[in-house]
Amino acid sequence: MKSASWKEIAELVGMTAIVLSLIFVGIQLRQSQQLATEDRVNYSNERQNAIRELIVANADIWHRACEGEPLDPASRVIAAKIYDAWIDHVAGEYVLRADGVRQSDEARQKIVEEIAAQAWIYPGLWELSEGRTNWHHGVVVTRSGSFDLGTRVQARLKELESRGIS
Repeated sequence: MKSASWKEIAELVGMTAIVLSLIFVGIQLRQSQQLATEDRVNYSNERQNAIRELIVANADIWHRACEGEPLDPASRVIAAKIYDAWIDHVAGEYVLRADGVRQSDEARQKIVEEIAAQAWIYPGLWELSEGRTNWHHGVVVTRSGSFDLGTRVQARLKELESRGIS
């Protein structure tokens, strides 16, 4: 073979190696992204389970708080901590959906619906939020922008009220 042929073969082998390495890097990036997504979802599920355990361990206090019944100071602190954990979890789910892990308008609307439904059914939850973090007046900031979660929940509550849904 002539040296030109060897040179062409070497260039072809080199280009093939570059293409294969780029494909490998792409596969590795995809796998890393899938693992990160799974980790975020698992973390979310763990938080949800922890909140359920808190509610079960303090069922009487939580029930009275949800119904808006008067609570002694110690019980109010426990109920507020459970409420804060729940709101953090729900807002975190909203951020996950907004940041694209589970992104869709329907998914984000489900979060709004969940908070509004709970506040509508259990007036004590809304009372727990007053004078505290004022999350329902705040903005949830995500990588893809900011969403006024509180305004969306308030709008949904007004809609329920205008329909006279009880």
